Amino acid sequence: MDFGRRHRIPYFLKARLLPLVTVSFLVGGCLDIPDTPEPKNTASSVTVYAVQTGSQDSTNLRIHPESPATLKAVVDPKDLESELDFAWYNNILLEKGATFKIPAFAEEDSIPNRLVIKDSEGNTASIDFKITVNSPPTFTEDISPAQGDTLYGTTRTSFAFSWKAEDREDNSLDYILELDTAHYYVGALEKIQQSGLHPGTHLFRVIVKDSEGDSDTLPIVKFYVVDTLETKK
Repeated sequence: MDFGRRHRIPYFLKARLLPLVTVSFLVGGCLDIPDTPEPKNTASSVTVYAVQTGSQDSTNLRIHPESPATLKAVVDPKDLESELDFAWYNNILLEKGATFKIPAFAEEDSIPNRLVIKDSEGNTASIDFKITVNSPPTFTEDISPAQGDTLYGTTRTSFAFSWKAEDREDNSLDYILELDTAHYYVGALEKIQQSGLHPGTHLFRVIVKDSEGDSDTLPIVKFYVVDTLETKK
């Protein structure tokens, strides 16, 4: 499994266990501080990772719904983990422990949005976060020209190129067309006309990206152009 989508949460100051807690400005949180913290403190931090097979590293807590994922609270230094209690919440307590398993196609209210960390002295830090569940876009088979097609015309002929992708959450997708060695950002367009193609073999593919940054790439399509003026000679 790949580590991905990490989210820093609070800083702890440790005296014997963790009697003093401070929270990073990167996230919201609340804390309880004892009246008389002991003097010898060493700094530590906790980072939440969303781990999912096939995911790439990211600072975003984003997962795909089609496969299980695991949330991990990773303590630095690691030997402090056994001195802490972890509780995952979404309005109610969902589970305790340093990890939380999210099944495929989990309901929104079954995914944690808050982690409460507690030490043996009774000090707690409560941090809110959000797990984004997003399906990547996928191309359909509505591609033209298709693999191995032959197009007839001249360099002045405008040939139609079309494609289509679907996304469970997004209605607006961005496309990039790669035609031979050229790259064209075409935005939401799913069809263009292109001229200037010389006789011979050509390659094209399309990359699609949704608003969350997930993407899909059309396999390379090889097609051929035959000059109709040459064939008439």
